[in-house]
Amino acid sequence: MKRMFLFLLLYFTQISVYALSEAVSFIAVGDMGTGNANQYAVARAIADVCDRKTCDFAIGLGDNIYPSGVESSRDEVFESKFENPYAKLDFTFYMTLGNHDDSPRFPLNGLDDFKGRFQVDYHYRGDRLSEKWYLPARYYHFAAPVASDNPAIDFFALDSNPIGGGKMHWDLFPWRETYLAEQKAWLGQMLAGSHASWKIAFAHHPYVSNGKHGNAGEYDGVTGSGKDWSLLMEDTLCDQVDVYFSGHDHNLQWLTPVETCGKTGFIVSGAGGKTHPLLVKDRNTVWWQAADTLGFFRIQIEGDQFTGEAYTVDPNTGEWQLAYTQTVTRQ
Repeated sequence: MKRMFLFLLLYFTQISVYALSEAVSFIAVGDMGTGNANQYAVARAIADVCDRKTCDFAIGLGDNIYPSGVESSRDEVFESKFENPYAKLDFTFYMTLGNHDDSPRFPLNGLDDFKGRFQVDYHYRGDRLSEKWYLPARYYHFAAPVASDNPAIDFFALDSNPIGGGKMHWDLFPWRETYLAEQKAWLGQMLAGSHASWKIAFAHHPYVSNGKHGNAGEYDGVTGSGKDWSLLMEDTLCDQVDVYFSGHDHNLQWLTPVETCGKTGFIVSGAGGKTHPLLVKDRNTVWWQAADTLGFFRIQIEGDQFTGEAYTVDPNTGEWQLAYTQTVTRQ
């Protein structure tokens, strides 16, 4: 009888530990690389939240280094605008590129392709202050839990530059068409081969947004701007991934799925270092949104449940609060 009790105790303890290990939690933050008090305030808030709750890693949603990226893989701003602000955070940042990372100083349209390559090269530097920065290629895949033999979530980190950047006609930059086709083919193959229960994609440019930049295909009120990015998503990603994360607009939004993109939901988390108002608050329907505030999202996925927590950070005082939370059950 005693042996049976010990066996059952061990059995249920193992189940409990296994279930806990299968939960994945992460921070989603973008537009953060200012190196100023705003970035430090958000970093402190993330550290406070992650001291209280589990955070396995972060996804960085682009505009990693303001105002115009880096000049080489050894640029000192990697330290002043990434390593130092996040020194107290002991987890990996899975990064993507934003238009400010891929641009000459003017115009900031994401068309200076080689500058983004410097940020990829930084990933391979052996003398970095930490190994937090993860950007092995301009677009890539990883799975979570990271150490699991049977991961529950596939993440697809995409490069929306130069596809979503700029307002110039596609034919003026034919090399972009090749890049679009290559990334689209890669994403299609990866999605087709994915057997994970959850599929998450993230990049810098939004598909839908109530902020200043707006929806893909109508960025900044210009018809056709970002149209190729919207087509890539509609042809390959929409209705195939559960949630698409982006930045670019410097506010916080949790938007509902839209007819043109099937089941896919949307989160904009671009308030990691700058703030923007919401230009057209009712352009798209939302679960929740907040503007003129710094902040980030914390996500936990366990089983069929996706729990999102939106944290706002006062840009004047640095005080943070849990502003909104919701749990969605995957059908």
